[in-house]
Amino acid sequence: MTNDHTQCTVSRALGAFEKTIDLYMHRNPVQFSLVAEIDRHITTEELVRALKCVQDRHPLLRVSVDRSEPETVYRRAEGSIGVETTAEGTPWQAVVASEQTRPIPPEPGPLLRAVLIPGDPDSFIVLTFAHQITDGIGGLRVMLELVAALEGDERGTARGLPQAQEDLLAGLDPVRTDSRETATVVPQAEDEPLSTPGELTPFSGLLPHVSDLAMDRDMTARLVDRCRTEGMSVHAALCAAASTVLHRRGRAFVRVLSPVDLRRAAGLPEDVANRFAGARTASGATEADDFWTLARRHHQALGQQRSPQALQAGSAALTQSPPATPQDAEAMMAAVTAADIQITNLGAAQAYGRGRASLKALWGPAQITQLRGEHVLGVVTFDGRLRMTELTHDPVAVLLPEIAAVLAQACAASDQAAPA
Repeated sequence: MTNDHTQCTVSRALGAFEKTIDLYMHRNPVQFSLVAEIDRHITTEELVRALKCVQDRHPLLRVSVDRSEPETVYRRAEGSIGVETTAEGTPWQAVVASEQTRPIPPEPGPLLRAVLIPGDPDSFIVLTFAHQITDGIGGLRVMLELVAALEGDERGTARGLPQAQEDLLAGLDPVRTDSRETATVVPQAEDEPLSTPGELTPFSGLLPHVSDLAMDRDMTARLVDRCRTEGMSVHAALCAAASTVLHRRGRAFVRVLSPVDLRRAAGLPEDVANRFAGARTASGATEADDFWTLARRHHQALGQQRSPQALQAGSAALTQSPPATPQDAEAMMAAVTAADIQITNLGAAQAYGRGRASLKALWGPAQITQLRGEHVLGVVTFDGRLRMTELTHDPVAVLLPEIAAVLAQACAASDQAAPA
């Protein structure tokens, strides 16, 4: 009998970080969704054609993961990206919740799928990616290229197979530094229980709770301006706002997990691939009394963890001692990703080419990782509006409105304190 795998070309072995994600996903599906709102009716046929155009450019959009050999490998998947079409008017939030209950199997690939919510005049597209092949920034690139392709802008060259991120990090100049991150870092207190592991919950297929909020353009602009004045990132302000809300609700200690984009932090190529590392920051309840001091503390702590030297050291440690079993990967992930809230901020997105005329809104990334009590917040800013999407199995009432209110109050207080 012929082994079906012999008919499929091996792309490459998974790197240490990709393998860790894959081992964790043996029992804990980790996949994320991005949502685009288009200002016209989209047909299934249009979407299939545009997806093929984008798939042909990025090698990891056409692979499966073969776990049958001693070394787990990506193999070329010959199939097209699956497309499902829902009833017109289906809320995108319901689709996103459902997508978290349907694991994407490692074979036969590809490791992503699309759901079309047709409408007149507006349509929504939900792309869901298995985390073995890319992160939120890579997924955003796919979505923006897809929207452009839907409008007939199919420009773009096919890219080569992305290298594993630890191979790229190992090749960096060890003395490279980012001038934006050289501010003095205030160390966190040694007695902070940052390292307390989280608790995994067996995957049950239960629908997560989905909430979303879009800040208006004026508030978004005020936040960006105030963060610039304060010399910090919008992401740090989001970390401070989320921490403040949870402290006000009685939590004495709050940990925030922030995925760091290695493309920006370490100058890695703009591939559709996994290019991230996790960074955790924390605060005690008394720190919630001074918003901008708390935000500055998050900003400085993140700056230390996203330095190229720190990223190289973490990557080298994983390469030297990678997990060997799903149990090892679960223990590692529970230890290094445990947090009260995870905030993945994709930053300000710009539509590509002809997609600028039709793209109305973006949401996500939206995901669940199976850690008990987790709140996973995805943030993206498009067309001047910051949008938040939160998924959890343990909803906190009006979490997103309270985060927005804290940000608005902080900006208003700073405006009042500013000299005339």
